[in-house]
Amino acid sequence: MKIILTGSLGPISKPLAVKLIAEGHDVTVISSNKDKENEIEILGSKAAIGNIEDIDFMAEIFTGADVAYLMQPTINFFDPALDILKHYEKICEKYVQAILKSGLKRIVHLSSIGGHSSTGNGMLAFHYYAEQTLKKLPEDVTITTLRPVSFYSNIMAFLPTIKGQKAIITSYKANEPEPWASPFDIADAAAEELTAVTAGRKVRYIISDEVSSDRLVQVLGDAIGEEIEWITVSHIALKELYKSFGMSPQAANGFVKLNEAKNRGILYEDLAKHKKEITLGKVKIEDFAKEFTAAYKNS
Repeated sequence: MKIILTGSLGPISKPLAVKLIAEGHDVTVISSNKDKENEIEILGSKAAIGNIEDIDFMAEIFTGADVAYLMQPTINFFDPALDILKHYEKICEKYVQAILKSGLKRIVHLSSIGGHSSTGNGMLAFHYYAEQTLKKLPEDVTITTLRPVSFYSNIMAFLPTIKGQKAIITSYKANEPEPWASPFDIADAAAEELTAVTAGRKVRYIISDEVSSDRLVQVLGDAIGEEIEWITVSHIALKELYKSFGMSPQAANGFVKLNEAKNRGILYEDLAKHKKEITLGKVKIEDFAKEFTAAYKNS
């Protein structure tokens, strides 16, 4: 199959490219970074260097492809002038125009938990608007939507307080097992969906493991040989802390609203409806703890 991947050599796109190439597929990786060209080609894939918001460039790359994997790059949450919701919606509008111009008929879109709703998900609401924009494509365009849960790598944001105060400090706590996902399991799921024979529109949730907050800090603490606490503060206090770091008001409010959704249990309501369809991935919290330990020692 001729497969197009956005996401350059990011934590999902790189293992995804490696897996697809090993299976014998013709893979093109899109990157905005010219310096990545050689590394992409060493993998055995073609490099397409350009801007994903350039409709003509994207249409040219999509033309003749069997399927494309689409994602929205991480943005700067410290830019107060950036409207995060509109930014991601605009990227998907450009994708739609390029797809229509190229005649591409299949896409696999990386969305997220929370993508089912415009409310009750805080910062993740932008995934809803991205999904809705892609749904404007004609019905003969097959769309598979991937909704992974929180990435293990999000825990790395707490390295400063774990290092300095032996604590994860935030405004929520999961007393029951909470779902987490590894980029490697997401890449495996994406590869399955990209190479599957399918039609119509489908949503797939991705979970690697489920652990409570207490279990999470226990595993990480055991890995680094330290006792780690999970400390909760008020949502207001956390929002002001984020803003003091220079985070934009929209982003700070979005992340706090996300924590509120976790505390209230509403973030996972749609996920619960699909639980019987989900097979847990192979990367468990103990596996991530090894990666975390290396980062802790180097921080």
